[in-house]
Amino acid sequence: MLIGESLPREIKTQRLVLRRPQRCDAAQVHASWASDPEAAKYMSWARHTSLELTEQVIDLWLSQWEGTSGGVFLITDAVSGEVIGSTGFELENPFVASTGYILAKQYWGKGFATEALDGIVNLARERGLQRLFAHCHYAHEKSAHVMEKCGFAFEGRLRNYMEFPNLSPGKVTDVLLYAWIPTLA
Repeated sequence: MLIGESLPREIKTQRLVLRRPQRCDAAQVHASWASDPEAAKYMSWARHTSLELTEQVIDLWLSQWEGTSGGVFLITDAVSGEVIGSTGFELENPFVASTGYILAKQYWGKGFATEALDGIVNLARERGLQRLFAHCHYAHEKSAHVMEKCGFAFEGRLRNYMEFPNLSPGKVTDVLLYAWIPTLA
């Protein structure tokens, strides 16, 4: 895939639609997971303390999509259209992309994270990527399990790699690195 090739505006799975955000999504994003201390616990960004902050973040997401390397997709329920989480697809170069995900806690344990990540893996496969990677906090076993179910292989523990401000502000800690490689999937 050439970096300049357009990425889809949405990705449909069995129960979900992964779509680019809109500014009008701010209230749902804020209430659903961005302001929730439990949902944001293992994120590399600080929990949102105001709707205004969420609006600023969505503006940033929209500007990322103006480039050609990808951005954030909101995870929405295919039937109701409710925003239940987010994921992403960010090209590092023409052959490699990174991803991640978060869900509102009322959707945990129902296979939505796996389904959303499978949607991103399918995008990587369709685009002919040679590597899609993600990382998680070293103690976030559920996130690691989602990646493994989606064909990601554990590649190692990166020491003192990232701050998790909702867990230990000002402290850099370890992450687990996982990657999906088409020849291994």
